[in-house]
Amino acid sequence: MTTNKNNSYTTFDQEINTFFKDAHHFSCLINTCLYQGQEIVKPENLMLVDPKIQAYTRDVLMLWNGRYGSYYLGIENQLVENYPMPYRILQYDCLVYKDQMDILEKEHRKKKDLRSSEEFLSGIKASDRLIPCITIVIYYGTRPWQTNFCMKDMFDVKDMSSLIDFKMNLIEVHSDTHQYKDNELDLVFSITRDILNANFNTIRNKYKQGIPKQVALVIASMAKDEELYQQIKEEEKEVIVMCESLDRMREEASNKGFIKGKIQGKEEGVLTILKNLLKKGISDSYILEITGVSSELLLKAKQTLN
Repeated sequence: MTTNKNNSYTTFDQEINTFFKDAHHFSCLINTCLYQGQEIVKPENLMLVDPKIQAYTRDVLMLWNGRYGSYYLGIENQLVENYPMPYRILQYDCLVYKDQMDILEKEHRKKKDLRSSEEFLSGIKASDRLIPCITIVIYYGTRPWQTNFCMKDMFDVKDMSSLIDFKMNLIEVHSDTHQYKDNELDLVFSITRDILNANFNTIRNKYKQGIPKQVALVIASMAKDEELYQQIKEEEKEVIVMCESLDRMREEASNKGFIKGKIQGKEEGVLTILKNLLKKGISDSYILEITGVSSELLLKAKQTLN
């Protein structure tokens, strides 16, 4: 079945976003990555809010009312590396602040309670406060994030000492070593990590227990694996054994003549097969595992695909 990659990525985004809209998954991620595993953010203190701010829609946005006050906490999912990501996150966070400023100014105009020249100039009172925003970027690529990690990385000047920097909070799933107290979140990240790194023997030996179908769909989405996603989607049972699903995929690939050792001959023919696999939305790691081709040849297939 030929799939549209953009449509697939939209489906993957929706699956991942739904998973993180669960307050338990969300709070565990925040506690593990920002608070060294301490249970600072509690699920009952989280409220899902409208992710649309101005003309932009965040992936997931929560309002946290906890021990440190009120915060907006956001998650942005990246299936592929996005070079201006620090700027995008800065823009998203600033729009959260602009939205609050607009509301404050509107309320003061309605109440007509601004008195001093400073208040009229500012549009707000000195006592007004904004709710801060913290965003985490979760990256599901097979390769390390290679370019911009902060705003300074996007500048080309010799003296940056006077520049105010903005560094994004980045989690790279392929190399993430956190252990999450939420069992479903830990399974999702650990199995996804093994798929991205093509550690299929590890999955076969380590993950023989059944996991909820919805969790398995999230794993397939994070791995950007259309074939695995469709196979799990078509399963009638609600508990999935990931090692069995991956084995069935390997068997299907074998029947089509894609297994290691079968792809031989002229490079042109190999590239055709690789391009067909890429068009199906199959992940890089799985293609490398079942075909045995070099990463350089797979990259060449990607380049000729465009």
